[in-house]
Amino acid sequence: MSPERDDLNSFLRDYRTYIEQQQAEGQSWYFDEKSEAPAARSREAAATPPAPVTKTPRGAPPAQPAQPAQRTQPTQPAPQAQQAQQFEAACAAFVANTLALIARHKETVPEQGNIFSTSVEEPPALDRDAKTVALTELAAEVTPCRQCKLHEGRTQTVFGAGNADANVVLIGEAPGAEEDRQGLPFVGRSGQLLTEILKAIGFARDEVYICNILKCRPPGNRDPEADEVQACEPYLQRQLEIIEPRVILCLGRTAAHTLLGTRASLGQLRESVHFYAGIPVMATFHPAALLRNPHWKRSTWDDVRRLRALHDALASDR
Repeated sequence: MSPERDDLNSFLRDYRTYIEQQQAEGQSWYFDEKSEAPAARSREAAATPPAPVTKTPRGAPPAQPAQPAQRTQPTQPAPQAQQAQQFEAACAAFVANTLALIARHKETVPEQGNIFSTSVEEPPALDRDAKTVALTELAAEVTPCRQCKLHEGRTQTVFGAGNADANVVLIGEAPGAEEDRQGLPFVGRSGQLLTEILKAIGFARDEVYICNILKCRPPGNRDPEADEVQACEPYLQRQLEIIEPRVILCLGRTAAHTLLGTRASLGQLRESVHFYAGIPVMATFHPAALLRNPHWKRSTWDDVRRLRALHDALASDR
């Protein structure tokens, strides 16, 4: 058996253990019914009148309780263990196919030093402290930016936040009202949900890096316009150049469309891995969309578990 196959089998064993731990811990942020079920049962109980009490004459044998009518057993859902095994198999296939895709991509797109540079000279590797300094300097450059019309209505720029040496970068489309007020990405209700999503796959917010394509809030939270993306994308490229993540997760259709230059549906984008400047890119629903459409949460849960599996496989491959 080849060393590559040994590494993949070892990873899959570790990932099976991880999935079983998640099942045991009952990760269920994606189930809205959890908090509603007890209340629904209480209302049902309250609506059911108590059974009448019948007195038995003295000396008579006690009345036998009525036998409940035989009911047809409902079809039981697949056990959690079976669901975990099914997802494990699908996830393993996804990881194996993606690693092969990444290898082919590296062969067809030769590396030229820095992924954003045309120079043939290999730039010196940056440690975490150096990356932090570089991002701080870039943020200071972004703060007074007036390269597009969005500077006219902003409270402040929203550069990004998180680990300067992160393996995973999450990218949204643009800041919202609360982000514009605080100067931080993904705060408020959608940010709280994102924190829960990350926690469910074993990431703290300070382990990843979170940013947006645009650094200023568009009026009325409208989609980014072409000239705004053109003005702001170089900042994003430099952020990624400094951080050098292993994988990018686009949050929402607009972020994926803008970053990848495609008009494919989010459903199509979620089914495969793409590339931005040589970095593998995945896509899922925006947390704000999950708040409006809770039925998308389960699909997002599958997306982020695949993200975690790919992240771990890429980490073991280095």
